[in-house]
Order: sequence, then C-alpha cells, then structure tokens
Amino acid sequence: MNVKALLDIDLVALESTEKVTMMLDMTAPITDAAMSRPGQAVEVVLDRSGSMSGPVFNSAKESILKLIDRLAPQDSFGLIAFDNQALIVAPIRTMADHDMPALRKAIREMHTGGNTDISVGYTMGLRELSRVATDAGATLLLISDGHANSGEQNPAVLAQIATTHARNKVTTSTIGLGTGYDENILEALAQGGNGAHRFAYTIDEAIGAIAAEVDDLLEKSVVNAVMRFTPSPLLTTNPRIEILQRLPHFKEGDTFVVQLGDLYAGENRRFVIDIEVPGMPALGLATIAEIVLEYLDVAKMQEITVSMPIQVNVVPDDVAKGRLADPVVRAERLILTAQTEKEAAIDEIRKGMNQEASSRLKTTAQLLRLEASTIRVTDERTAESLQIITSEADEMDVLAKSAEFDDAAYSSKRLYENFSEKSRSRKKRDSDENPKTQDDYLN
Repeated sequence: MNVKALLDIDLVALESTEKVTMMLDMTAPITDAAMSRPGQAVEVVLDRSGSMSGPVFNSAKESILKLIDRLAPQDSFGLIAFDNQALIVAPIRTMADHDMPALRKAIREMHTGGNTDISVGYTMGLRELSRVATDAGATLLLISDGHANSGEQNPAVLAQIATTHARNKVTTSTIGLGTGYDENILEALAQGGNGAHRFAYTIDEAIGAIAAEVDDLLEKSVVNAVMRFTPSPLLTTNPRIEILQRLPHFKEGDTFVVQLGDLYAGENRRFVIDIEVPGMPALGLATIAEIVLEYLDVAKMQEITVSMPIQVNVVPDDVAKGRLADPVVRAERLILTAQTEKEAAIDEIRKGMNQEASSRLKTTAQLLRLEASTIRVTDERTAESLQIITSEADEMDVLAKSAEFDDAAYSSKRLYENFSEKSRSRKKRDSDENPKTQDDYLN
C-alpha cells in the first residue's frame, strides 16, 4: 500500500506554540483477478417487515440473487431475514458448499410481515459470521426501509456492538430504502462498523447501492487497517490531539488507536489529525509523533506494519513567517470543518426549518468558493486543492436546493448520507455524491 504522512506546515517557530495538521494519505494496492483472491465472507441481513412488501422487497431479492452469482466458490454467503424475529434463510457457508437451486428458491420465496427489530437481525447476522473463518475479512450488509419499533433502538449501543466486531475484521455497511428508515441507527452501525451508509430513494438506486457494496466487498485489498499515533514526549504530558474524522478510536496508554477499516483495490483515503506543538527550545528537526499503520494485505495474506516518524523543522521566527501551507492538507481539513454545517442543517430540517438549513448550506458553499478564489494554481497540488474545495461547494449547493425544494424526509436522508461519507473521508466510486444536480432544480 502506498502510504504518506504529510503536514500542512513542517516549519515551526522557535519557542512558539503552533498547531499543525497531519494528513495520512493511503492508496490501496490493486489486487489480482477474483478467482485467485482469498475468499470473502458476506452476510446479508434483510428487513422483511410489513413495510417492505411490494416492488422494493422484490427488487432486493433480485439484487441478492445477482450478488450470489458474482461470488467465487471460495467466498462465503449467508442470509438473514428479520421483522420482529430473525430467520436464517441461508446458513453461511462457502459458495462451493451451497446447494444453488435450493439457495435461489429460498431467496425467491421470502415473504414480508411483522414489525421492525433491527437489533435482532443484526446480532443474528454477527453470530452467523462468527462461524466462518474471516482471515480476509467479512462484511455484514444490512438493508432496511423502516424505523426500529422493537428490540434495541439506541444508536450508540448498536454502534458500540459494530465497533467491537470491526476490531475482529467484520465490517458493517447499511442501505436505507425509501424515506421511512431510521438513518440514525443505520448510520451509527456503519460508522461503528467502518462501513458505508447509503440512501436508496428509488428501486433503481437500491439495486445500484447493493451492487456497489458487492463491488467493494469483492475488490477489498486492505482489511482492518489500524493507525497507532503516539505523541512524542516533547508534546508535554497532556498533548492536545484532535482526530477530525468520525472514526472509532480509543487510547492505549499515550497511543491513540484509530480504526480505519477496509479499502477496495485502488481506493484512496485521507485521515486528518490536528496536533498542538508546544514551543520547541532548540533549532533543527524534532520528532513530534510516531505513526504505526497495521493492516492485512489481502493479495499476500500477510499482516503488514508500516512505521514512520512525524517531524517538524524548528526555525527562527522570521523564517517561519515565510512558510507556505501544503494546499492539499489544508483543503482536506477545510472540507472536514465544513461537515459541521451539514450536521447542523440536518437538525434544522428535522425541526421543519428547511429554509434555514438551505441558507446555511448556501452560505457554506459561498465561503468555500471564497477560499477557492484565493488559490493560485501553480502545480498539481494547488490544482488538486482547488478541485477538492470547489467540488465540495458544488455538492453543498445541490444539498441546499434539496433542503429548499424536496420533501423533508428525502432531503434530510440525502444530506445525512453525504455527511456520513465526508465526515469519515469515505469515497464512492461514482464521483456523483448526489443523484440530483443543479439542473434538476431549474424552473
């Protein structure tokens, strides 16, 4: 895997307290053909409550049938259907061991009925995954269109369950269908489980979302990436460290342990941390932290460890004043900061304050464009920083239009999906983060 650690500023003034931003830039390796890769495990947990009846449920079943056709003999597959109870439709086993006619028949004959207990389906799915070897990682894909009205309904509790299993290489991804599902629960599961949360408004979007998750699953080349960030003793006994992404993390002594999750082949992800550097007493290079990145390389089936120091150059104050910030690190941090406005806008839409939410998003887009106007493109990195900022401004404008003109349930879920992706620095393969564009809102 190609890994780089970059600072927005690597020059700090002698004896002056500075805040620097570190960006870990990761690009996953390209894997070999599917038949030569290690087996993956996927457990689909499908809502079969009464609200799912009709075309949506039929489309979900057809998508699952297409999914199993794409799995290799060494892959494991299982299926849980849930309403107020969980039913094992297909016990998890390798595709080579499945009776394919019986499996297809079981999928086609699933029917709906009952209430929605997401927790009972989710925990049953986790239990099934625990029965298979997951050296190359496992994915639980939960699909639902409704609000949980029985069982565990606290998003924080469910997120913690997902986080615990993510440490054991089980990724949780979720797809919300229509506008009636509980985005708080589905996003919490995806956040805790280091997976993706997708909003599928139409049947076509649902089919596309399931297909996209299968693509990510089958093309994983990095599993269970973990970053260990250890501040240097030079940063005092209580260093001020801020992890800007909404990622599961905890501390082991002085070390921050951040769960970065899985990456599909060729995927690029960037993770940003703010570090307060106290006044350094001596000129020259100073190590302010050590990073250790651990992950499973799926193609090699080897645990890889990459270590690197994070260093700054302590210089006289007059030299520090002439420094230039790295434009890409600066842009990525700016985008993360902008996500707080999306979160506030979501809350406003839920309170019926759609115009206020739209205004907030438009203002944020304007501020981003103002920032972009100050960038002088002189090389590839300044050009990339401009593209990062203007792309986010364009998305903000579309989301603002959605808040103003679309149904509140639709606009809040579309905004929540976008917020979930950007605040955790996930990227869809399709660069279009919102199925709608500005042209859709023209009179």
